[in-house]
Amino acid sequence: MGNKLKFTLVMLTASIIAGVYFWTYVNKASDDFSEEAPKATYTFNEIMDKTSNDTSGLSRLVDELVAVKGVIKKVTKDSTSTTVELGDSATSSSIICQIDGRHQASCSFLKEGQPVCIKGKIAGFNVDLELGLGNTIQLNYCSLEKK
Repeated sequence: MGNKLKFTLVMLTASIIAGVYFWTYVNKASDDFSEEAPKATYTFNEIMDKTSNDTSGLSRLVDELVAVKGVIKKVTKDSTSTTVELGDSATSSSIICQIDGRHQASCSFLKEGQPVCIKGKIAGFNVDLELGLGNTIQLNYCSLEKK
């Protein structure tokens, strides 16, 4: 075999191996946090107070698993996702919970005005200081907290 053919075979083999590793990395399943204990449990008002009074404390909770007790303000469903918004009519602030796809069936009964405790990882938050649109906290990998 010539050097060109050997080099081509080595590069082809390396490319296939790299492609397999890349594919497995991109398609790996995300963790299911529904059975894990939350770092802390808050009421809607307690955690929303952090957006106004303790943003550094709220920043430390980003990527942490928390449970939030509140009233459902809105439920949005489509064929592939469910989003639950916690809040009340007295404030424009809300907590947006993206339900984990593995737990959508257990959340199918949720309705506006219903009290609920939802567990999820804090993905981020927005503090509105000027527009009056309200503060928002975003949770992902959400599921109903088992009592």
